[in-house]
Amino acid sequence: MSIEFLRTPLEKANYLAALLSSHASGGKGDTTEYSTLRHELLSMHNIEHLVPSFVRLNRDLTSFWHFIQPKFKSYQERRTYISAQFTPLLDFLEFGQSPEGAAPKPPPVREPTTNMPDAFAKNGIAERSIRNKRKVFIVHGRDNEAKQEVARFVSSLELEPIILHEQASSGMTIIEKIERYTNEADFALVLYTPCDHGRGVHETKIPPHFRARQNVVFEHGYLMAKLGRKNVCALVKGDIETPNDISGVVYVPLDGFGGWKSEVKKELMACGYTLKPEI
Repeated sequence: MSIEFLRTPLEKANYLAALLSSHASGGKGDTTEYSTLRHELLSMHNIEHLVPSFVRLNRDLTSFWHFIQPKFKSYQERRTYISAQFTPLLDFLEFGQSPEGAAPKPPPVREPTTNMPDAFAKNGIAERSIRNKRKVFIVHGRDNEAKQEVARFVSSLELEPIILHEQASSGMTIIEKIERYTNEADFALVLYTPCDHGRGVHETKIPPHFRARQNVVFEHGYLMAKLGRKNVCALVKGDIETPNDISGVVYVPLDGFGGWKSEVKKELMACGYTLKPEI
């Protein structure tokens, strides 16, 4: 992607946070993009004090890597730390100043403990990034009705659904879009809908089974690796084949009576999301 497609400070800050999260998780960020975005954000006097201190102190990605690599051992810790540190800047750019006119203060971030490699602990409860707990990534196939139903439900909880094809491409490939926009959520819903038929090449006498699209299965595996199995919930519609070599995966029937909604809410709350109270 070329950063020339980024128009607003919010888009630039979001992209910079995603770039750093990717680089801290084993990806290879573009150091020229980092330097350019860093310079632009630090040149904006109304927000430069909200730019994370590690961005101000590290002029290139090599310096940033030497900072983040020994600080946190796991990829999840690094992504959570980066997200938390960018939250004041992103909130200010998206929502503006508080009514008192003061810039928002950054949320507290605890150092990792040896017994909790993937979380920041407080009284045994993981402290999580505020910003990421507003969005839910949705993976879907060709069933538009199911996609819209799930997206409306997520919105009804006052959360923001992220549907990939609705996001700006800005010159990115599909995998680049997946990498970028999955950085914005801590939980994902994967819709297994009967979009394809399939069977073994030698199973000529067996009727083909309903299957989800291949991109759905791929993104399901990608998200489990990135977010953790417990933070990905698969909604299964009808009698459909699911991967049989994965244990401990959450599968919830996408029934027509809405029973799946309570199960999704339980999984969201277990992940640390604050949901809109029921009336």
